[in-house]
Amino acid sequence: MALRIELEGYKPGIAKFLAQKWSGSADIDILIQRNQDGYYLLGLNQWGPEKHWHTLTNLSVDNEQLSGLVEEWLVDSLIIQGTQVRFLIEIRDRQNDNNKDRGVVNIADNVFPSAALNTETVPDEIEQNRSQLAQEAANLNTPDDSKSPEPEEATIEAENQPEIDREAAPEPAIVQEVVSTPEPTKSKSKLGTFILILIILLILAGIGGAVWYFLFSKDNNPLIATTQTNSQCNVSNATSDDLSFIQQCLQSKPDTDALIEVINQAKQANKCDIAQRLYANQSMLNAKIALLYAKEYDEKFYQDNRCFKVDKGTAIYWYETSLNNDPNNALAKERLVELQK
Repeated sequence: MALRIELEGYKPGIAKFLAQKWSGSADIDILIQRNQDGYYLLGLNQWGPEKHWHTLTNLSVDNEQLSGLVEEWLVDSLIIQGTQVRFLIEIRDRQNDNNKDRGVVNIADNVFPSAALNTETVPDEIEQNRSQLAQEAANLNTPDDSKSPEPEEATIEAENQPEIDREAAPEPAIVQEVVSTPEPTKSKSKLGTFILILIILLILAGIGGAVWYFLFSKDNNPLIATTQTNSQCNVSNATSDDLSFIQQCLQSKPDTDALIEVINQAKQANKCDIAQRLYANQSMLNAKIALLYAKEYDEKFYQDNRCFKVDKGTAIYWYETSLNNDPNNALAKERLVELQK
C-alpha cells in the first residue's frame, strides 16, 4: 500500500517529515527520486542515476504514522527543484530489509529553504515604519482653519466669472459656427462611405482566406508537424545520451499517443532507460500514461520484456497516481482493490 508522505513547515531549512500508513519501525533509510529524469538524490542539491539511501534519525512511530524533523540537505534539495517537479520517496526499515514502502511527497506551502533566513525583517522595524506611516496619514487628514476663507473667495470669484464672460463674448461667433457646419457634413459622408466599402472588402478577403485554409492548407500542415515530431522522438535517432534524446523529444511537445508510441519503440529496441524515464517523467500528471505504467508491473497485464518486471507494490503506486489525476478511472479502482487484498 502506498504511503502518504508530507513535508510541513517548521523553520527555514527544516521541515516536519510525516509518513502515514507506515507499518515498520522508526529506524529507517529513505531513497528520493525525482520524476524529471528519474535521478536520485545523492546529497545536498546533488542528483544522479545511482540509487543512494539516506538514514533518518530521531524519528518516532505512533499509530502507523512515522514523524520527525528533516534538515537542509533534504529540504533545500527538494524546494530548489521548483513546483513542477515531483518526488517519490521509498522507505526501508533498517530492522527488516524486506519491509519497504513508498509514496509521492506532498510539500506544504509553508516549507521554505534555508536561504529564507537571510530575508527575514526585524519585527520592531516593521512596527516603527507602520507608526510613522500612520502619523503622516493623520497629519495629512488634519484640516487647517487658517486657510479656510480662501476656498470661499475662490468660489465667489468662480460664480461671478461666467457673467463677465457672457458679457464679453461676441455674438457674431455664433453665426459663424452655423455657416461653417454644412461642409464637414459632406466630407464625413464621403469618408463613411469609403470606410464601409473598405470593411466589406476586408470581410470578403477574410472569407476567401478561410476557405483556402480549410480546403488546401488544413490537410498539409499536420503532416509537416507530425514529421517534425516523429524525427525528434524517433527512437532510432537516439544516441548514447538517452537524457538528451528525451529532452529534445519533450521540447517538440508530443501528445499523449505520440509519447506512448515512443515508449513502445524504446521497449522493442531494449532502450529501457528511455522507456523508464519517459514513464516516470509523464506519469505524475498524465493519468493515461500512469495507468499504462502501472500495467507494466501488474501481473494481470504483464508481457515479458527486458525493461520491466512484475512488482505488486509498484503497480499499486502507479494505479493510485493515475487515480489522483482521474478519480473516475474504473480500471485503476478495480485493480487497486484486487492488488490490495
